[in-house]
Amino acid sequence: MKYLRKVFLVMVVALLGMCFGCTEKDGAYGKRIEEDLTTTNILDDNYRNYYEIFVRSFYDSDGDGIGDLQGVIQKLDYIKDLGFTGIWLMPINSSTSYHKYDVTDYYTIDKNYGTMEDLEELISECHKRGIKLIMDLVLNHSGSSNKWFSKAKSAHEKVMAGLPLTEDEQGWDSFYCFYDNKSDIPSSKVCQPVSNKGYFYECNFSSNMPEFNLDNELVHEEFQKLMKFYLDKGIDGFRLDAVKYYYVESHAKSIEFLKKINAWAKAIKPDAYIVGECWDSADIITQYYGSDCDSFFNFTTSANNSSSGVLNSLNLDGKMLNRYYDALLSNVEMAGEGIPAPFLDNHDMPRFTSSASPSKSKFQYALLSMMNGTTFTYYGDEVGMVGSNGGNRPDENVRIPILWGEGNGLGDCKTLSAATENEYPYASVKYQMEDENSIYSFYKKCLLIRNQNPEIARGKISLVEMDREDKKLLFIEKEYNGSKIGIIINFSPTSNLNVDFQNAGFTKVVGQLVADSSKDAYIGLQKNNSILLPPYSIAIVK
Repeated sequence: MKYLRKVFLVMVVALLGMCFGCTEKDGAYGKRIEEDLTTTNILDDNYRNYYEIFVRSFYDSDGDGIGDLQGVIQKLDYIKDLGFTGIWLMPINSSTSYHKYDVTDYYTIDKNYGTMEDLEELISECHKRGIKLIMDLVLNHSGSSNKWFSKAKSAHEKVMAGLPLTEDEQGWDSFYCFYDNKSDIPSSKVCQPVSNKGYFYECNFSSNMPEFNLDNELVHEEFQKLMKFYLDKGIDGFRLDAVKYYYVESHAKSIEFLKKINAWAKAIKPDAYIVGECWDSADIITQYYGSDCDSFFNFTTSANNSSSGVLNSLNLDGKMLNRYYDALLSNVEMAGEGIPAPFLDNHDMPRFTSSASPSKSKFQYALLSMMNGTTFTYYGDEVGMVGSNGGNRPDENVRIPILWGEGNGLGDCKTLSAATENEYPYASVKYQMEDENSIYSFYKKCLLIRNQNPEIARGKISLVEMDREDKKLLFIEKEYNGSKIGIIINFSPTSNLNVDFQNAGFTKVVGQLVADSSKDAYIGLQKNNSILLPPYSIAIVK
């Protein structure tokens, strides 16, 4: 009897040991794979992970309910720890509006945000952490309260009256786009009359945003001075607003002007990063790369685009995954010799996060993270913020504050008064930072893997052919500077997929992303050294 008992115990131990070399931490998916969650391999170039910040709703450092530059400084370690290597600040110059795209003084910081000294400190603190800082540069128009507009109107009215201009007034009479007769206004342009003066000014975006005359050499001189002012302070580049509207009637002329902007910036700072907003089709965005600017936002990847290769690849239980592969290729082809700039949402469109399906939202971000180029992430997406605009819903809905959860409302900003939506389906930042299955933790893992593997952002893409009956899995290869990685993606929201990755010449799994946080899911090593991918997951192999 003692002998049988002993045999039984030996058999139990042996059976437990057959779980592919399982440890106590291994589970239903097989042997867990050891991952390096600390080492990064960040290259010092313009391929980066940018974090877009609307300062007004980010972090309030002084308790007035308004986010400010000191608040950004206080959260730089948070931003770096997430894995972001660049920050894009929406407009911070003096302005009469909450959004600040109507600049009243390009050489001062809006008083609600802080001072020029605060900006200088922010630049310095960013650079200490290896973070590049770019700022919004609005060159289509200024605000109507800008002293430039007052000076230009005064000079123009003197010319209309047949009076000579002083030396200081030369060129100012045409600094903005003025029309002396209504019949002279092109049908493609929106204009408003200058009150009781008998002439008109162009204002395609708003009556309080007069358009600069971009053919005026004096305008060119002022723009160069402006760019030098900030580049000399250490700003690493600019996000250029609405570039296809520089000349509303001509893409060619807008592109030609962008060439000048890029050349001016690079003459001052050769590695300055210039990214333009050209909200249009892939064909048009491709044309704008002819300006030699580094990047243009890839609006075809945004979740706002009904044909998005990221969003549509999730349809039909993963059978539409070719949409994603096509998007990977198109993203690179569009940029040519430039740097692709894919993103999912921004301050002008509905947030892509779904309150109904956190796994789907996570997986979309994982797909973005596997794309070439410089990615852009909108503040608050990392904790699942939601909001929609368009129609009767204002832009303020997608610019609500982050909830930090630091106690007593510390750092939290007041919601903009015009917002009609102010919902937070997921927990505060503090809570999510403590939850390894949160959206925050998933974003951090995505960015870590991206930073560990330079091939993801820079590599040449090829498809690894696999003999499989199911059509739910994509296996791609990226090669950069002689180094190769494989990216294996399970697009199905329901199916576990087994992959023998070693037949493709890879030997080990170095990273994994599993969007399903509802159960203990992971990518497991199987007995035959294949791997089992849970639904909505990605394995990185070398």
